[in-house]
Amino acid sequence: MKFITCASYYGSGSSVVTDFVSEFDNVKSLGETEFRFIQDPDGISDLEYNLVENFNRHNSGYALKKYKQMVDFQNGNFLLKRYREILGDSWHKYSYKYIDELTDFTYHGWWNYDTMSKGTLFYIRKRLLNKILKKTIWREQPERTLNTMKNEITYCSHPTEDYFIEVTKKYISEMFKTVSDTKDIMMVDQLVPPTNLSRYLRYFDDIKVVVVDRDPRDIYVLEKYVWRDGVIPNDVEKFCDWFIYTRQHRQQDNLNTENIKFIMFEDMVYNYEQQTDKLMDWLALDASNHTHKKAVFNPDYSMKNTQTWKKYAVPKADIEYIEKRLADYLYSF
Repeated sequence: MKFITCASYYGSGSSVVTDFVSEFDNVKSLGETEFRFIQDPDGISDLEYNLVENFNRHNSGYALKKYKQMVDFQNGNFLLKRYREILGDSWHKYSYKYIDELTDFTYHGWWNYDTMSKGTLFYIRKRLLNKILKKTIWREQPERTLNTMKNEITYCSHPTEDYFIEVTKKYISEMFKTVSDTKDIMMVDQLVPPTNLSRYLRYFDDIKVVVVDRDPRDIYVLEKYVWRDGVIPNDVEKFCDWFIYTRQHRQQDNLNTENIKFIMFEDMVYNYEQQTDKLMDWLALDASNHTHKKAVFNPDYSMKNTQTWKKYAVPKADIEYIEKRLADYLYSF
């Protein structure tokens, strides 16, 4: 199965890629739902680090538990289905199968992080009971510890890198294949981050990653006056700090390779025909399959969300500050 995904920096407009690719009738697009289980904390990348690269008797088993907890969380509930809304039972089924394939064996046992994960009150109660017993009926047994977690399961896992990559590829492919509608190209949003991509590409047999960025002036204005959700700073100096901080990897990372392509949001809007032709060629998408052209991604509509600093009452000093500090990231209109 061939995967296409986009990676972004928050608010940088990567949905233009998702929307554009969704217009091809030989592509199964899962829309703008972000499937971040590979890159997020406690996800697959963290799992590989703890199981393969930095194996230790506590961290490795605990990492599998954390991944299992993430699986259960993303499986949703009656109020919010999360991944289950798109993947149905496949998310839970294949994720649990994946955990089983990575587990060498299990046994009834626990360690300190297991107690902490059950909450502060549980931890305090356990420690308090243990101290009371040591000062009373266990005074002659100072090494004894109260076991209040007899049903806790400890996972043991130490796969080779090759095996981890093998079962990870199979897991991802099998799971998404169940919702592919027999199409061999899957468009899945945010499967990987724009950083450290050489690590994440190893989890796929065939994937193309489009990294999308956007003029910082628009991101600043939209956050400050439209989105206002507090995810990124809207103080102009802190915003510039954040912008440089999140893009600094580009000083050493090559974002134009056989499997990675860097584009600007504005090029998809202002140079639609030229940019989409290049993108189709790179993604090996046939124009004859582009049966819903501009039905999902309409550049005329997206253009309304560009050059927003000319449309809102933004302090001139803020824009001038961005233009000076982030000159290398500005788009030339």
